[in-house]
Amino acid sequence: MTCSRRLAGGFSLLEVLVSILMLGAGLLGAAGMLMTSLRSASESAVFSAAVDLARDLSEKLRANTAIAARNDATNPYLLALGAGDAAPASALACLGEASCNAAQLAAWDVHEWALRVQAALPEARLVVCFDEAFARAEQGVWACTRTGRTLAVKLGWTPRLGPKAEADGAASPPRLVMQLSSGHDGDGHGPEGF
Repeated sequence: MTCSRRLAGGFSLLEVLVSILMLGAGLLGAAGMLMTSLRSASESAVFSAAVDLARDLSEKLRANTAIAARNDATNPYLLALGAGDAAPASALACLGEASCNAAQLAAWDVHEWALRVQAALPEARLVVCFDEAFARAEQGVWACTRTGRTLAVKLGWTPRLGPKAEADGAASPPRLVMQLSSGHDGDGHGPEGF
């Protein structure tokens, strides 16, 4: 009887060491999952901000269709900014009681919107252009066809999903491509085919 009590009396040092190693591995796995969850939540918030910014620009375009439908140099809504570029300047702030014509309002809209994009998206890149191929397989390309009826916005930013994703951020395709509005031909300045 004495022999069987001694065998069942407790854990050996080896069993305690194995259980501590298993607990440590489980805690490391849980910490890794928590970090991945936090990064994904942060990226989701940035993507939601990008969608909201694209919708905001779409509303500005619909409010100023006389300028937005033009596919030429007189349309300040057509722009391309890289990660370090400055927002386009506006000579006049069209706020409150200031009376602005359509072109001044468009310049102010672009200036204010580009500043908001740069503040909300890390290392933001953006293109607003007429692009026939925005919804096809070529949508990952920053270049635009500059033809057609579709005015599109392409937004990109450096994701915070780990070192490899951050290193590839500058060369990555747009993370959001959205149709802002179909062009209009009201003033004769729209692209051909309207």
